Amino acid sequence: MSANQNILIPDGDSTWALSVMQCLSQAEGYNIFVLSSTKRTATKFSSCTSYYKFYERTSDIEWIDIINSEIEKHAITVVLPIAEQEILFFIKNKEQISSLALISPLPNLKDFETAVDKRKLSDFAKIHNIPHPNSFYFTSGTDTQGILSQIKFPILIKPLHLKGGDGIQKINARDTFQKYLEKSNDNLFVQEYIEGYDIDCSVLCLNGKILSHTIQKGNLKGDNDFAPQLAFDFFQNEEVLEVAKLTMSKLNWSGIAHLDMRYDTRANNFKLIEINARFWGSIEGSMFAGINFADYVIRLALNQEVSYKDAEVIHYMRLKGVVKSIKNNPLFILKRQYLLNNTQTKTFLKDPLPTLYKFREWLGRRF
Repeated sequence: MSANQNILIPDGDSTWALSVMQCLSQAEGYNIFVLSSTKRTATKFSSCTSYYKFYERTSDIEWIDIINSEIEKHAITVVLPIAEQEILFFIKNKEQISSLALISPLPNLKDFETAVDKRKLSDFAKIHNIPHPNSFYFTSGTDTQGILSQIKFPILIKPLHLKGGDGIQKINARDTFQKYLEKSNDNLFVQEYIEGYDIDCSVLCLNGKILSHTIQKGNLKGDNDFAPQLAFDFFQNEEVLEVAKLTMSKLNWSGIAHLDMRYDTRANNFKLIEINARFWGSIEGSMFAGINFADYVIRLALNQEVSYKDAEVIHYMRLKGVVKSIKNNPLFILKRQYLLNNTQTKTFLKDPLPTLYKFREWLGRRF
């Protein structure tokens, strides 16, 4: 890029904003402007941040006015929403955003709503023959016994509006689930548990075509079996990519997405579990593997070429994984080359204040 581009991140308080900003800082040529509805966030203290502004968010109309004012004031080139809530806002309101700035590529509203809703995605997968676990939905008017006769246990109960493994419960037997149903007053989304392992595919698409992707398999558990993994192996897998291609094509997807899949050892295939229609926590790992999605999505918005290339085969560890590994084996800290080249350690050393701020906040909540 010949001149620096001014990038506006409107949801700097989102969980994944800092990781995206740190990826952009590696690409160079970007000035990052951050808006937040929270006064103090990790992004405020990042060396990647050129400008940080807090606004109390009241209505969509006022937020549009604020966005447009910031675009004009700072000659913003591209607006880059990070999390699903903000992406949905821009899908709904993109026609009212100042034409002085471009918005990163987005899917249409119907397909976005399908992707982020577990129940709708399950129905969509069934219609389009996308491999997917058998799924069931229970409401107060459901013929419970009729559905129970179709279910193979164990199952997973999944909250419809939570992400990142939050709230998932595994139930191994029918009688246990019947007792659960008797006590529950909520609508329930249930999937049959798949014996196998998790595997993910991150993508950047335009009109249903995948322009770039990475595939990763976790190898270091988080706080529980359903929490995000702390370390990954990045590699190529054509079968995983085919499921991703089919899914994104049928959704006619534009923009970024992170597809959670699982290998089914019994069926010997990969099944789509859910879609995160946003940036993701391991995006820096994708960058280490040679695919900088944050940079690519801006290039795509600017109508610049995004060269398709395979990701490198690497092992990558998040900072929490480094801490956990040192805790389990203090000698792990001596692996200097690995820590600098395959983990978030280098990012932390270059930009330590956001992590220190988050640690301080964690201490405050804990004590």
